[in-house]
Amino acid sequence: MASKRSWFDALIDALALAAAVLLCALVVLILVDVAARYLRLFSITWSFEATEYMLYAITFLGAPWVLREEGHIAIELVVERLAPGPRRVVRRVADLLGATVCVALFVFACRVAWRSFESGTLVHKSFIFPEWWVYAGMPPVLLVLLGVYLRWLARPPAHAGTREVV
Repeated sequence: MASKRSWFDALIDALALAAAVLLCALVVLILVDVAARYLRLFSITWSFEATEYMLYAITFLGAPWVLREEGHIAIELVVERLAPGPRRVVRRVADLLGATVCVALFVFACRVAWRSFESGTLVHKSFIFPEWWVYAGMPPVLLVLLGVYLRWLARPPAHAGTREVV
């Protein structure tokens, strides 16, 4: 029986879908730019800068999905050898540490975005836009990452050794 997905899971899936669409767009942009230059048809002068921002966005948009699905690299040689009780404690501590890092990064990202907004700094490259636009997406994504850790921390102690949502 399929479990009902929460709004939070739908949000994470939507962010991952946006990352996937951007990745496809990035591949097409690079393919067209390289082919056009090779055939000496034209050059897309802004493609390099666009790919920089797309890679940045893909990383942030995809991070909550990777975390939820445990797709990140984890070295658990010691943790997996622990008895169930100590393993749950280690996972809880790791989840608490992850949540703490998300809070610290959220505060820092908010400060950076706000200072950039206040200063009115513009990015002058192929595109010209307010610098704070680059930082604006970080705080919301960090809140979503924090939400994943808080969800894991809210599990009953009996389920703390696993990542499945109860």
